[in-house]
Amino acid sequence: MAGQFRHAALRVAPQLRSGSARLFSSHASLRQEVRDAYILSAARTPTAKFNGSYINVTGPQLGAVAIKAAVEKSKVPISKISDVYMGNVLQGAVGQAPARQAAIFAGLPSSVEAITVNKVCASGLKAVVLAAQNIQLGLAEAQVAGGFENMSRVPYYMPRASGLPAFGHVKMEDGLIKDGLTDVYDQIHMGNCAENTAKKYDVSRADQDGYAVQSYERAQAAWKANAFADEIAPVTVKGKKGDTVITTDEGFLDVKLEKVPTLKPAFVRDGTGTVTAANSSTLNDGASALVLGSADVAREFGAGSRVLARICGSADAAVDPIDFPVAPAKAVPIALERAGITKDQVAVWEFNEAFAAVIKANEKILGLEGAKVNPLGGAISLGHALGSSGSRILVTLLHQLKPGEYGVAAICNGGGAATAMVVQRVESVLIIQFLSSIRGFVLDQNGDELRKWLLVENDVAAIYFEMSAQLKGGFPTSNAAALEKLVEKCLPEEDDVPDGKGSPWPGFNSFVKEYLEYWRDVDFDDVVRLHSRLSYLLTSCANALANPTYGTMLLQTSLSLSESLSKLVMGLTRQPHLLAQIQGDMTGEESGERKSIVELAADIIQKIFTSCLTDRSSTRWSQPKGKKVAVYLFANLTLKLLFACEKSRLAVQMFTNLSTSGPALSLYPASQRVTFLYYLGRFNFDHGHYLRAHMCLEEAYRQCPPEFQKHRRQILTHWIPANLLLGRFPSWNLLNRPEAAGFADIFLPICAAVRTGNFVLFHQALALNRDWLWEKGFYLTFLHRLKPLLWRSFTRKTFLLTWQGDAGDGGNRAASLSFDDLVTTAGYVQKLLEGYLPAGASASAPPRAKPPPPQVNNLFLKAVTNNTTSHPTSSTLIPPPGGPRRLMPSEGLLFGNKPPDAESIESVVAGLVYAGLLNGFVARQQRRFAVEGAKRMGGNAAAAGWPNPYASVLERFREAHKEALEACDAAGEGAEPPGEMEDVPGWVRNPG
Repeated sequence: MAGQFRHAALRVAPQLRSGSARLFSSHASLRQEVRDAYILSAARTPTAKFNGSYINVTGPQLGAVAIKAAVEKSKVPISKISDVYMGNVLQGAVGQAPARQAAIFAGLPSSVEAITVNKVCASGLKAVVLAAQNIQLGLAEAQVAGGFENMSRVPYYMPRASGLPAFGHVKMEDGLIKDGLTDVYDQIHMGNCAENTAKKYDVSRADQDGYAVQSYERAQAAWKANAFADEIAPVTVKGKKGDTVITTDEGFLDVKLEKVPTLKPAFVRDGTGTVTAANSSTLNDGASALVLGSADVAREFGAGSRVLARICGSADAAVDPIDFPVAPAKAVPIALERAGITKDQVAVWEFNEAFAAVIKANEKILGLEGAKVNPLGGAISLGHALGSSGSRILVTLLHQLKPGEYGVAAICNGGGAATAMVVQRVESVLIIQFLSSIRGFVLDQNGDELRKWLLVENDVAAIYFEMSAQLKGGFPTSNAAALEKLVEKCLPEEDDVPDGKGSPWPGFNSFVKEYLEYWRDVDFDDVVRLHSRLSYLLTSCANALANPTYGTMLLQTSLSLSESLSKLVMGLTRQPHLLAQIQGDMTGEESGERKSIVELAADIIQKIFTSCLTDRSSTRWSQPKGKKVAVYLFANLTLKLLFACEKSRLAVQMFTNLSTSGPALSLYPASQRVTFLYYLGRFNFDHGHYLRAHMCLEEAYRQCPPEFQKHRRQILTHWIPANLLLGRFPSWNLLNRPEAAGFADIFLPICAAVRTGNFVLFHQALALNRDWLWEKGFYLTFLHRLKPLLWRSFTRKTFLLTWQGDAGDGGNRAASLSFDDLVTTAGYVQKLLEGYLPAGASASAPPRAKPPPPQVNNLFLKAVTNNTTSHPTSSTLIPPPGGPRRLMPSEGLLFGNKPPDAESIESVVAGLVYAGLLNGFVARQQRRFAVEGAKRMGGNAAAAGWPNPYASVLERFREAHKEALEACDAAGEGAEPPGEMEDVPGWVRNPG
């Protein structure tokens, strides 16, 4: 059977060498898969009555008609056919090599070998078995098989001259009775054997007559419905009055059904006989043939075949010669077992009706009462041409089966034996080939090949679309059960699995069925349905992956399908009309919560991630094995999807699971480590944890090799902003690296603005690269999150301009910053933001005042002068043409055009103090900010009051960690400690 392997025997030939012991040479044992054999076409001649239309047509000539018709129907090139097997029983006066005669008469080249098979009534079916075995063993690609018989032309036998008396009568023997109808062992007629069976299995005369009547009625109804039209090969018979074309069986109408019960027994006439001429088969002439091929031949030439079928199994069986009528009851179970099915899965049975007693006895033994046995009639009504009958019932069987259905042909033969064959109609050999290959990969636990074969996107080889078309035709949605049965048949679960090998399992078979249904229903132009089918398929794959024994082999396939679904979802998020259509049909859990397609896709992929995370093939801190090797692959894929669709918040649970039970990131390849740290850094960046983002992105950049410039640039794209928000600016050394090309133009103007506290320059720097910053998601973050750093620098500059503290060591008065001064400088900057321009020199302008002394600050002087109403003519700023510009809320110092006042400035300063960006306290009554710790800084009030931003962030982080530790200690036993200060949730580090 497909997928099974046989080992050729190891040939060890002794070699004798002079002067040495006997040596042995051996070749590596051969391992060859037993291939599937398929039937591509089937044809039969009409069956003629004894002494009927074929009286002048030889058996081989009838065989030639059937062969020629079968070959033409198959479309298989004659050059691929290597052998012909034909059954023929009564060979007296037929001539040498009857099968070869039939082959040559049919037009096959003389290079095609032909073998005549004689297994009495089973000859035709046995010929098919022999031809199939050649294909299964790889000895041939295409074969012809069948049988023929002309019982009308069987001669009488007379002893040779040496045995004749010198004078007197000579006794002649009927060759038909002697070689065809007599049991040679007991020297009784075949009908006597049928009588024995009827008595042994309690088959009454009424049962036999009733069955005979049924056979005739079925045959008459079948011919009336033209049910045999596709299998008949007309025979042209030459005669004195011209040619006659025979197109219909003879004899099925030659019966008066009401007379059947009145006939006398034909073989036992002592009053106990039940077998009559009416409930026995007739003597007939006819032929049948089939073309068989390998899977490759069937795939190439079997498209559109009416009878394309796979030979699933066959068997011969033997009993006592007198019991030959019930030999099929022994052969059939063996054939079913070899085919891997039960009798309940058989759609149609074709038994040869040598006698009605044969059918009724086998029905009883096999339990086929009520089964679909010979639904179109049988040999009793259609005829029994000995050498052809076995292949004739197979021809008729094949034309009745629908794709996916199983059928059994069985026939007894004189001498006490039988042959049975199980076939399955298929729409496409390609599907079975595909499943057979999949099974081979499963047996070898070859996950790489499974991934290469189980493809789902439209950029695949044309053969996948060919399979899709064949699935549509052979397994429509209404026939889902047939597809499921096919998968179960082609992917049977193994009982005894050797070490290192695998076996299909129920979850895997369900996944494969879902995969075939995906290709049956797929329409790449209908992305809404495509999303649905692909989601179901990935869910099925996730369920199969959960198998603790063999699920690991689906890791690569799960990853491939997850990538395909992610790609589809990311594309759909950019098409709102399709997105709305999909989400309109989706609901959440029982609560009725509606989920987005991103959430649903992430849920499926995280289910696979969880299977990998909880795999017990290795411990948490040991080298990953089994499904654990893919933990970070699926984590990274999930993060990629979530970030691409701007749903990073959904990753919280995954990071929590990793922190709780995830393996150490350091145990995984650099590519996975860098990718994970990159996404973890972005996650923390998006959620305002800039220090954690910096730690992750810094490590990702450090571990990413310099030659991967594209990847390093992606990391820098977020690492620089994360540090900028912490108050750390990129160095020239970093900005001059190849992966940072162009970043200096983007970030340095922003850094300069933040360093100097220049709000005007800050907005100009953002506007200069607005599109890029917006695309990367930095614009709004910088606009709002850098404001505290801007205010810090602005207040520091104002302090330096207006400082009124004691710089010496002996003074008691703390250095401070006046809120009034800050309001003044802030008002000046607010005017600049509104579009006010510095007053330019002109002829009509009053003469400039004398330059102030060097100790007077120009910026402060300008700000004060601009806000002095007593001397409007000497203002340093003039309104812009058309009046002040209306500012957006985010464009002003505080809120749009709102002018700075003492209360607002106090609030800003208090916020800076709380954030640790200013070191001191707010003296509300004095309307000042007082600096603390100047003496500790050597009298440097600016350094004391305006500490390094990054150092402040680290200090606050340490304080928060210390508070968490104290809270844990206060909670007592059972409280979970916060871990090390450098820990980042989701980043699992090896405890060693």
